[in-house]
Amino acid sequence: MAAAVTIGMSAAIIGSTVASLPPSCVSTVVGTVAYQHCGSTWYQPVYSGTVVQFVVVSPPR
Repeated sequence: MAAAVTIGMSAAIIGSTVASLPPSCVSTVVGTVAYQHCGSTWYQPVYSGTVVQFVVVSPPR
């Protein structure tokens, strides 16, 4: 069963990918990894050449 994170009225599935983030996101570095924290949802950027996408991840510890 995949874990879900609530975003407003929808849920983001951990491991799902989005091309852009809401404007309310905050950049947060944990250890040496940069995340985007948007409400209760955490994203990690993934690069493919010059294209960046964001993967929903569990909150870092």
